[in-house]
This record gives sequence, structure tokens and C-alpha cells, in this order.
Amino acid sequence: MKIKNILAVSALALTTLASCSKWTDMEIQHPVDLTKPGHDEAYYKALRDYKNSDHQIAFSYYSAWTGVGTNMQSSLMGLPDSVDLVSLWGGWKNPTEAQLKDLRAAQQKKGLKAMICFLVLDMGAGVTPDPTEAEKAALKEGESWTHKYWGWSTAQTPEGKAARRAAVVKYANAICDLIEKYGYDGFDIDAEPNYSHPFSTNYEMWRMDREDGVSTLMTLFIETLGKRIGPMAETEAGRKRILAVDGEPDALPPTHAKYFNYFIIQAYGDGVGYSNGHFQGMLRAYKDVLPVAEICKKSIFVVNFESGATRGGQGGLGQILNFALQNPVVDGVTYRKGGVGAFRVDLEYAITTPDVVNGIDMSPVKGLSYPWWRRAIQLMNPTIK
Repeated sequence: MKIKNILAVSALALTTLASCSKWTDMEIQHPVDLTKPGHDEAYYKALRDYKNSDHQIAFSYYSAWTGVGTNMQSSLMGLPDSVDLVSLWGGWKNPTEAQLKDLRAAQQKKGLKAMICFLVLDMGAGVTPDPTEAEKAALKEGESWTHKYWGWSTAQTPEGKAARRAAVVKYANAICDLIEKYGYDGFDIDAEPNYSHPFSTNYEMWRMDREDGVSTLMTLFIETLGKRIGPMAETEAGRKRILAVDGEPDALPPTHAKYFNYFIIQAYGDGVGYSNGHFQGMLRAYKDVLPVAEICKKSIFVVNFESGATRGGQGGLGQILNFALQNPVVDGVTYRKGGVGAFRVDLEYAITTPDVVNGIDMSPVKGLSYPWWRRAIQLMNPTIK
């Protein structure tokens, strides 16, 4: 049975003179056929126009993607219509026909953008193919398949350094090739070079070939990506794709901040998103190369639903609502943020919320999927009446 729930979510800029008109988001909770949601093309045209307007975006890491299932939790088409951008937390490497069908529907109908995302610490992470039995048998004792595949060298010689740089260029281009092959919308670099991890890593992309405290391999990686995707891309098609960084964006050199559309701030334990240490670190590091207003407008403040879906964030009841209402204050001046997000937003798909949270009425999202997320979007981009 189709249940329509009317949710007013934002205003559309209809002309270059910024005249506004309210549009209504009529979401269907559990459609039977994921490819035939109950909206007409006029609705989707208005939705796509909204996505292309200047507004604070709704972002999420999404980990349940299969494109199939008895409900919409595993489908990109099941996300709230007004979600702008997702980082696919797994499932993107070898997408099935069902996943690609779901991706195309979400992109073409809703204007949703979907990035791939993975940790970049060692050479080839995320996209190195598994070796065949013959390739494994041909490895010399102690030889790394990953290093052999990419042509990486550990030699501290001019030849070794040249091999590493060639491997980095090959690696970055392989990521862009994969994005183009499957029609993804960009790449979210999970940059965590100063964190410990529950697996073995040499942090070789960050710690080898450093000059003046900066990894020349990581800067080359970003420059190579940046030629093909992101705001500095060499083609119009590349500039339509997104290059983002999360984890420790302030670990990157200021010279390379220009390559990114978004800085994703994992403010999981913060009551005030912009008090996060990495955001403050970016302000200090980037202030001479980017205006403060631009740094803020590119920054998305994210809560953790893996540990706090029932409470609206790990950092306390209604954390995502608080982030939606906050904007960065720098030296007494308030600037607009880029948006808010949640890590593993799919984990709040079927939860319920209190009737009132921190004085905020939750009745507009009662009985809906993703209630914390929907209410945050409403608060961040209220309807202009």
C-alpha cells in the first residue's frame, strides 16, 4: 500500500533574480517497484532544480547499498528526496546490475550525487585487483602483489623515487577510470594519516618522499586526481564531478585546498560542529589561500549514526538537529556552512524519535523513514513562505 506523506522541505530559486516558490516533497514510504516511484516529471524537475540551487547540502555516508530488498533501506532511491550527496561506504567496487539501475534512477530522477569513498594510506588501497593463482605463484619471496601490480619501489634511489611517482599517477588515474566506468559522481578521500587503525599499514602514501614536512606522493596523487575530477579539472565533464576529503583535511598542504569541492568534518563528539579540531586546523592552515567564507561553505559537519542513530548522533540527543541550525562563527563573524551529514545514515532508517527534542517539534517526521535526517534537512533549509 502506498502511503503519501507531505513534507515541505525547501524553496527553489526559479530565476536569476532569485524569486522563490515553495515546492512540496511527497515521499512514498515503501513503493513496491523501486524504479517507478509515484511522482511525475514536473516534481522531479523541481527537485533537480533545487539540487542545483545555492543551498546547504544534505550529505551522508551510506553503507546498506544493494539496490534490492523488501524495503527501501538498501536503495539510493529510498533516501529522502532532498538528500544531495552520498559517499558510498562499500558496495561500489563491482556494482551489480540492480545497483547500477538504482544509481541511475537516483541520479537522473532525483539529482542525487554518489561518490566512492575509501581510506588512502598505502599504495593501491581500494582498487588493487586480486591476483590470479598464476600471479600469486609468480611472486618472489617477500614480494608484495600490490607493489608489483602498481610498479611501486621501496628503493631510496632516484630510480626508486621515479617508480613511486609513476605508480601514484597510475593509481590516481585508475580511480578516475573506475568513476567514469560506472558513472559515479566523484571521490571522497578518507584521509587519516595520523590515526591508528585496526589493520597493518605503512602509511606509505603519506610518509615516503617527504619534503618540508609534506608528502610529495600525496600531493602528486591529489594533483593527478584534480586534473580529471573536482573544481580544478581540465574538462567541463571533470568539473561536474566532485573531489572531497574527510578524516583529517587539515593534514593536506594549503596549496592543495583548491582541488576540493568539500571538506567533510567528522565532528562526532562535538556539541558545536565548527569547534571540531580539524575544522579549526583548516582555518589556521588555509586562511592564506582560501577566504574564510569559502572554507566554511565547503565544510560539511557530520555526526555518527553508527554509534548514535537512535539519539540523532553520537554526541548527544538531537546532535544532527543542532548541527543543522549552527553556522560557523569565526572572529565574531557568522559564515554559512556547506551542510550537515551523518555516518551510516541507513542505520536510522526505521527508528523513532521523541515528540520534542531540545524544544524542536518532531511531529513533521513522525512515522517516516530517516526521521532525524529529514528533520535536520527541514531545519537547515526551511521553506520560504
